[in-house]
Amino acid sequence: METNRITAVPAAGAGEVTTFYSYDSAPVRSLALAHAAWLLAGRAHAKTPVLMIDWDLEAPGLHHYFPCTDGAHPVGGLLELFEACREQLHGSTSSDDAEAVAARVLDALPWDDYIVRVDDSRPLYLMRAGRFDDSYGERVDRLDWDALFCACPALFRTFAAHVARRFAHVLIDCRSGRSAAASVCTALLPDKIVGLFTPDARSLDGLQGVVGRALDYRCSHEDEQRPLLVYPLPCPVDGAGEGRLRWRFGDVQRCPSGQAGYQARLERMLAECYGLSSVVLDSYLDEVLLPQAAIVGMPPAGSRVQAGDHDRFGPQCAIEALLEWLEPGHFPWRPLAEVRLVQAVESLRERAADPQAPALVRELARLAQLYLGQQSELEAARRIEQHVIALEQGLHAMEEGKRGHAAPRRPGEPSPDALDDKLSRLQELIDNRSPREARALADSLRSTILRPSVAHPLRRRGAAMIKQVYLQEGDKDALLAFTLDEVSSLEGALIQAAGGCPLVAG
Repeated sequence: METNRITAVPAAGAGEVTTFYSYDSAPVRSLALAHAAWLLAGRAHAKTPVLMIDWDLEAPGLHHYFPCTDGAHPVGGLLELFEACREQLHGSTSSDDAEAVAARVLDALPWDDYIVRVDDSRPLYLMRAGRFDDSYGERVDRLDWDALFCACPALFRTFAAHVARRFAHVLIDCRSGRSAAASVCTALLPDKIVGLFTPDARSLDGLQGVVGRALDYRCSHEDEQRPLLVYPLPCPVDGAGEGRLRWRFGDVQRCPSGQAGYQARLERMLAECYGLSSVVLDSYLDEVLLPQAAIVGMPPAGSRVQAGDHDRFGPQCAIEALLEWLEPGHFPWRPLAEVRLVQAVESLRERAADPQAPALVRELARLAQLYLGQQSELEAARRIEQHVIALEQGLHAMEEGKRGHAAPRRPGEPSPDALDDKLSRLQELIDNRSPREARALADSLRSTILRPSVAHPLRRRGAAMIKQVYLQEGDKDALLAFTLDEVSSLEGALIQAAGGCPLVAG
C-alpha cells in the first residue's frame, strides 16, 4: 500500500499551527510532539490529517520515531522546500506585494514531494527536516532564514496558512536555544506554543525570553497581530514527589525569604503577557507534568500502550491532559472541571442540532448554554478577587514596612475595638441565619471597612464577611459594586502608602 501521498483535500475550516519549543532537552520535546500528533490523528472526529514538521535542521530527529519513512522519501523535506522558495524569490523586489509573491511561490511547489505519510491506521503525516545526503550539512548552513524573511516578509505567515488549510493540526518541532529559525517557529508561524522546560534555571529563563519576544513581535507588527496561546510543560528529570513539589512551589524551608517555584514565575509571565492582573495555574499544573525519565522509555507512537503507562504522573497521561486544554484552545488558567464542562456542553449542542434529537436533549443543551453564559460572570468575579488579594498583600507589606506608623483616625470614625465588636456582631447574625439584620449591618459597615486607616486584618476580615452576606442573599449587583469599591479603595491606599514608604522608593 502506498502511504507517501497526501490524500486530504483542503479542509472546510482552517487548522491550527502549534510549535513545540524547548530551550534544552530536544529529544524529550520531539518525542512529546510525536505522541501528541499520534493521539490527535487518532481522534474519532478527525476528518483531516495531522502534519508534523521537523524544523530542527541542525539536529533532526522526528523521522527516527517513524521507521516506516526510511527510504520512502526520495525528494526531501523542509530544507528542500525552502531552497525552492529561495530560488523562486530571486528577481522579486521590495515593491512587489509580499502577500501575492508568497502565495505565488508556495502554490507553485510540489507539496507531495516534501511530505510522507507515516501511519496507515490514521491520517498522520511528516515533513522531514530534509534529504540527508552528503551535502545536507552544507546546504543547511547556506539557508539564511533572515534573508528569506527580508526577501518576502509574508512568506512564513503564508506558509503557515497554506499547511493549515490542508491539515487539522500542524505540529512544529522547533530548534532549541535562540536563533533565527527559533524566532520563525515561535513568532511568525504558530497559533499556539507548547513550551517545555526543565529544572535547569536557564531552561525557564530561555522559555520566558522566547515567549516574551514572540508576543511583543505580534503586538508591535500590524500584519502579525494574531492571538498566540502559550502552554508551559514542565519536564522534571526526577519525578519523585518531594523534589517535584519543591521545584513547583519553591523551597521555603531552605530559603525562608521565599524563593519562588516555577508556578509563580509562569503565572507572572502569563499575566504580564496577556495584560491580566493575575492568573492561577493550579488546576493545569496539577495535571500537566512530563517526567523526562519516563518519556525517554515511552513506547514508540503507535505501539500498544500498557496499563502501567497510565500512571497518574506518567507521560501518556501528561500528553493527554495537555491536549484537553490545547486542542480546543482553552487558556491554561481555566480549571480542568470547566474545560470538561465546556466540551460536554459542545457535544450536547451537536446532538441537539439533530432534528431527530429528543426534546429533552434540546432543553438540556439550552440550559447548559445558559449556565456557561453565567460562567463568564463568575470568571470575571474570580479575576477581581485575585486582584483584590494581590492589592491586599502589597498594602499589608507596606504597612509592615512602616513599622506601626498608622494613619490617623477621622473624627467620628470607630476605634479598632469598636469596629471589631461590630464585626463580631455581624458574624453572630450570619451564624444565626438572620439575613435581614445581617444585611442591614453589612450595608452600614461598607464605607467604614474600606477606609485607609483600618488595619489590614480588620479590613480583610470585614470585607470577607460583607461579601458573604451578599452571596447568601444572591445579590450579585451588591457584591460586584462592593468588590469594585474595594479595588478602588485598595489601589488608593496602595498609592498613598507607596508615597511614604522608603522600601518602595528604593
